[in-house]
Amino acid sequence: MATLSPAHHRTIWRWHFYVGLLVAPVMIVLAATGALYLFDREIEGWWNARYSQINPAGRAAPLARQEAAVRAAFPGASIRQVRIPHDAGEASEWGITLASGAARKAYVDPYRVRVTGVVDPAYQPLDMARRLHAGLMLEPWGRYLVELAACWTLAMIVSGLVLWWPRTWQIAGVFVPRLSAKGRIFWRDLHAVPSVFVALFLGFLVLSGLPWSVFWGDQLSRIGQSIPFVAPSPNFGAPAPQPVAAVAAQAPVVDPHAEHRADAGIPWTIRHSMPPAGSGGRAVGIAEVEALLPMLDQSRWGPGIRIFYPRGAGDVFMINYLPDKAEGQRTLYVDPGNGRVIGDVGWADYSPAAKAIEWGVMTHMGRQFGLANQLVNLAFCLAIIGAVIAGLAAWWKRRAPGTLGVPPRQAGDRLPGPLIATGLVMALLFPLVGASLLVVGVIGLTQRERSVRAAR
Repeated sequence: MATLSPAHHRTIWRWHFYVGLLVAPVMIVLAATGALYLFDREIEGWWNARYSQINPAGRAAPLARQEAAVRAAFPGASIRQVRIPHDAGEASEWGITLASGAARKAYVDPYRVRVTGVVDPAYQPLDMARRLHAGLMLEPWGRYLVELAACWTLAMIVSGLVLWWPRTWQIAGVFVPRLSAKGRIFWRDLHAVPSVFVALFLGFLVLSGLPWSVFWGDQLSRIGQSIPFVAPSPNFGAPAPQPVAAVAAQAPVVDPHAEHRADAGIPWTIRHSMPPAGSGGRAVGIAEVEALLPMLDQSRWGPGIRIFYPRGAGDVFMINYLPDKAEGQRTLYVDPGNGRVIGDVGWADYSPAAKAIEWGVMTHMGRQFGLANQLVNLAFCLAIIGAVIAGLAAWWKRRAPGTLGVPPRQAGDRLPGPLIATGLVMALLFPLVGASLLVVGVIGLTQRERSVRAAR
């Protein structure tokens, strides 16, 4: 890489500074909540231990008997889903909606067939961490802010690597922080050196999380309607069009499967796939659905089964099997009218893009490679937090009191051509980046016009 001219260096530094200052708080929140969510099962199991931890005694009762216990404990409530215990010492988890409309999670001892406790999911630590991670608990605009910050993080990584690239190669200050240094140099090294080593991982976290983003993820799924490589699975696509006269004569169509696909635990592939419709009616229940569970290869892939109940006319039971390894994912759709399996989507049915996304998501969550995956991700999350804090400290040491501490703009300051091209590509790939660049451009032109008028 050629040595940067002072004009290029000042411009890149300003961009890196402004983007970093805006993105830093979001990055700290995402890294901290992501570190917590790596151990979601362990934390949630500890938090709700008095409800979720039980002593095995004999053989677990069928789901139908457990369902009856839930309905008896909560008259008038509707059941949304049930999660099968991961091991013999766990209670089953039943997601219910009370008659008042409030959501609750009920724990059931499958051996003694009794409800051991009930919690409000909205006030569970991991649920709050998930909402912070997804949208800063600022719904609905928080999700757009997180996506925008994530996309700009990619630009910050590129600009940071360019600024880090040394004029002369040496160990101290380039690959190893100069811990004996004082003041700004000390904090600069603690920011720059770890950032270089975590840059690739940070880029992976951003790209593997973007399919779940509110705007870009949905646009990616829309592309799959016309590009087989991107299509999540063969049954992916919009509902079949209906004649105009028929549509006009009907009430607005509400997708009965929307709640299933919006669930945070449903794979991206299934979330964006159009499930089959049932034949109507409710002739079978959870007992017949439970009889189908041996179709899932738990002996090979381990636990991870949740069953979603039908939520409306034409909806179906959905058995979602989400083990730690992405390759074991499988989803069965069961017609509640006759008990037949009318849909079966597994790893072999995923498109190449869907396989890459699901593998990335499970690695992102620290599950694909077990405990080692969790610990490595945790180390990187802590390194990201430390690097961001060190960068803020270096800036604070650099700035003069009462100023932002940014190199002043000088005549001839500009971005290098390759970085301009990179920015244009990012604006095309990530529309929110393009929209924010337009806003920045308008602000810049307005300020320049004001400066010209003031000079006149």
